[in-house]
Amino acid sequence: MSTVTTEWTLCDIEDHLLALTESMETATPGQEQEFLEDFSAALTSAAEKRDRVAHHLAHLEQQQEFAAREISRLQKFRKEREAAQARLEGYVSYCIRTQGKDKAGKYKRLEGNTTVMFLRGCAASVEVRDLNAVPLDYQSATFTLPASMLNDLLNTLGEDFRGEVRAEIARTLSRVADKRAIRQAIEMGIEVPGAELITGKTTLGRK
Repeated sequence: MSTVTTEWTLCDIEDHLLALTESMETATPGQEQEFLEDFSAALTSAAEKRDRVAHHLAHLEQQQEFAAREISRLQKFRKEREAAQARLEGYVSYCIRTQGKDKAGKYKRLEGNTTVMFLRGCAASVEVRDLNAVPLDYQSATFTLPASMLNDLLNTLGEDFRGEVRAEIARTLSRVADKRAIRQAIEMGIEVPGAELITGKTTLGRK
């Protein structure tokens, strides 16, 4: 790995970080350590280099914010275009229907010089008008409750039915630890097996 130059530009930093990221899976521990040593030496050698790194971090944050705004803008744009297409298709469909059907019982086509627009049948589909009226056998439910409560609930069931329910739950079950509750318990002196409260972590700040 090449040694970090004494005069870094934002492009230099970007290139080194990109190279490290792209080679993360294939780079040897020695190569990564070499990069880290070079980076550390450059970062600790002069205040100017620290400023450049901090400025580049701010630049990366700005790019992320810009990307988030662009994603939001494009999502809104897509929805608007989808709505415009649906509305225009509705207008065209209305025009075709007003022409009536041909002798074969099909709606007449609208033909242009290079295009043809027509109505075609759709596959049968279901439209739910009143969910409360639909029998439970034809509904599925998704909900969240504490894992301990779920376990207590399962224990109240008969053995055979409990096995069926467990199998169905396991098919789609997704679990996540309640870190807020864990932290509160540990801070109150309660031991939580499988978890610990980390107090020595740091995060990078800038001004």
